[in-house]
Amino acid sequence: MRMRKFTLFFMSMFLVLGTAIAKDEVQDFNSPTAYPSSDNPQTSVWNIRLTFPKEITVVQSEVNIDIVNNKTNETVKITSCNVDEWDNHTAVFNFEKKVVEGKDGEELVDQPIEAPGTYTYTIPAGIIKSVDEEEYAGGEFSFTVVSTFAIESHTPQTTDKIEEIVFTCSEEISEIKVPEEGWILMGGYYWSDPIMAISNAEIGEDKKTVVLKLSEPITAIGSYMLNIYMGNFVSAESVNEYYSAFIDVVSSAPSFSTNYQNGDRVKELGNLEITFSNVEKVELLNSDAISVFLPSQSKAAGKATLADNKITVAFDKELTEEGNYTFFIPAGTFTMDGVENEAREVTVELFTFTITPLEVVSVTPAVGAVDSLERIVVTFNQIVSLSWTEDWMSQPSSKITLTCGEEKITLTHAGGSAMSDQVEYLVNAEWDGYQWTTTPITAAGTYTLNLADIIVDYAAEMITDSWGTYVGTWHGKNGSCEGTYTWTIAEEDNAVNFINTEAGEQVIYDLLGRRVEKTTTGIYIVNGRKVIIK
Repeated sequence: MRMRKFTLFFMSMFLVLGTAIAKDEVQDFNSPTAYPSSDNPQTSVWNIRLTFPKEITVVQSEVNIDIVNNKTNETVKITSCNVDEWDNHTAVFNFEKKVVEGKDGEELVDQPIEAPGTYTYTIPAGIIKSVDEEEYAGGEFSFTVVSTFAIESHTPQTTDKIEEIVFTCSEEISEIKVPEEGWILMGGYYWSDPIMAISNAEIGEDKKTVVLKLSEPITAIGSYMLNIYMGNFVSAESVNEYYSAFIDVVSSAPSFSTNYQNGDRVKELGNLEITFSNVEKVELLNSDAISVFLPSQSKAAGKATLADNKITVAFDKELTEEGNYTFFIPAGTFTMDGVENEAREVTVELFTFTITPLEVVSVTPAVGAVDSLERIVVTFNQIVSLSWTEDWMSQPSSKITLTCGEEKITLTHAGGSAMSDQVEYLVNAEWDGYQWTTTPITAAGTYTLNLADIIVDYAAEMITDSWGTYVGTWHGKNGSCEGTYTWTIAEEDNAVNFINTEAGEQVIYDLLGRRVEKTTTGIYIVNGRKVIIK
């Protein structure tokens, strides 16, 4: 027993000592972690970051360090160094800025490294030190910038068994770089469960396909996802882009489905249609067996007909009463390749909802003469939300244009105005990392907004979904209104203290575009010119 205790004590001390040694290795101030790293190729690099085990200070903020492309011998300059504002362990090295033509003339912008090649650079000693005065001795680093090609498709996408996954690429593949842990096939809720690691990969005979073979087939019904990371597939000059493959495993057994799904909410009900999968022959045994229970609890009989392996059921009552309907398909109503069906119930809610036509009721600022344009708010006659594309990747109306002759000014949707009766746009908006900033239009001219550019979903019905969340269901999709709104900014004019409104013919408008007979204190458009009355 004493020997056992001594052995356990010795082992525990060994672990502590080993941990301390490992910690000392990690804490070596002269071995920072570099980004980008030599083993992680990039498509573009905007700055270089060295992360140290201690808090740091920058001794020399202005530097002159060459980054050399070993393929072309071209250089990019590192000109400044600073401590990352979010992480005081990290030094950020910024590249020399380049001069471009901006909306306000020439301006300096960040210059990324995007030309393919392997880059090397040396950080000299004396630039960085720790807060406890330990000086960084410097070091040499490298990273690789590559061009990319697309993975165009994958198979299978729907199957009853996954045995291999084939990826088709836009370029011929010369090398496969298998991740250390393999590619992880995910499944379960939101693809959150690791199912299998895949390490067996081969290049196809056509050189443009890569075949990943599973260690054992997957037949469990469900949805699966596999991520192929950038750089896993390599061509002569490029690496693959990031790609996610989604695969649905479905049953190979004979089955049937209906045109209404359990829990559906529909605006109208008609015939019940029954279609089949993995079935060669359907036989209808009892054409009068199927029925539906109405919201009033009465029952409507159905009459089934079979044609082209599809069963259509018509009912002897109109299904127009608002509420829940339950379709009942008894067992033994039909056979699928000689096997009788099991019983099934499908409950559907019929509801009525009036879609109010989409209209614009007002715009701010009001059309007419204005001093400047910074924000434009369009108010509709109902709740709206910017429409998404079918793949949910973008909102086409997130950026639209305001025109002034041949000039086009960008209007950016202010996201905070979503899900209301208003759509707000910012003029010449830029995101500074915390909030939107705008550059108002002050130049004289006539500016026009085309309402057709604002594409929204409308006719919202607020419901509680299956997760208990209060959400809006849009019954009007991709709607827009016709017409335009126009604002005029007049030429700048000197302020005047007084206008004699009786001296000759005068046409006067206020800033809301209303014609007035006389002026008081304020800003007016008099005979087409802006004046200030004090």
